[in-house]
Amino acid sequence: MIAAPPGPVDEWTAWWRDSEADGCTAAFPPQVAAAIRTGWQQLLASLPADASLIDIGCGKGAVLALARARGLSALTGVDAARISGGDPAIMAGIDAASLPFADGQFTVAVSQFGVEYAGLARAVSEAARVARCQVWLLLHASDGPVVGAARELVVQADWLAGDAFPRLARHAAAPDAASRADLEALRTALVARAETAANTSLLEAVWQAAGAQAETPDTAAVAGLAAEVAAWARRLDLLSHAAPDAAAVEACAAGLRQAGWRVSVRDEGAPPAARWLLANR
Repeated sequence: MIAAPPGPVDEWTAWWRDSEADGCTAAFPPQVAAAIRTGWQQLLASLPADASLIDIGCGKGAVLALARARGLSALTGVDAARISGGDPAIMAGIDAASLPFADGQFTVAVSQFGVEYAGLARAVSEAARVARCQVWLLLHASDGPVVGAARELVVQADWLAGDAFPRLARHAAAPDAASRADLEALRTALVARAETAANTSLLEAVWQAAGAQAETPDTAAVAGLAAEVAAWARRLDLLSHAAPDAAAVEACAAGLRQAGWRVSVRDEGAPPAARWLLANR
């Protein structure tokens, strides 16, 4: 029997197993990551000390940690992934589109790059349902550089899976003069592709691996690198498909306004790496 490919929950469970709590913003330009952190700190500073907060799609609890540093203690984090080793307030295996909480149970509902994976409109509606006073959501911007880089890396990974890794595997399994010459041709092809790429980190890693394989063929190393790149690409593909565009965010904002919320939408970065959807009532 052929095993089914990993699903989104499995992909993010595996990713969070090895990631730090701030893994979602680690790849952002430093100034944008700093602005995001400051944005959360400013929002959290506006809350009374007895406020209750739910972080939806919380990962390992980066925003929860900021809330606790602010002095809040009534904290709940939920994530569909099976989070381990994170904040003790986290409940794993919870669907953001179907939260097991009462209407208005929390003072504020927040999310940092989480709700979009559950279906934006439904997840935003659920966040608003369980929040009494505020909804603060930070969303990937589909038209921004972070998502653009993710799409580019997915294309690169597809090319590597179809061309580079089979060539590396053939050399590792039966190294000879012809396969060594092919590795050099592959390294040349990687350089040529990098010349037109906005993000070269993946191509550089495989270029270095090809050089190492020329010296010390290792089938296990090739297989491990191919599997790692494939998993990375699957997660980036999930990100790029989940990221909403400006129109989708505005549609959610309009729905909240119709329900009586006061809503603002603002970009983070220019062009936007992310968008804030902020609502209160």
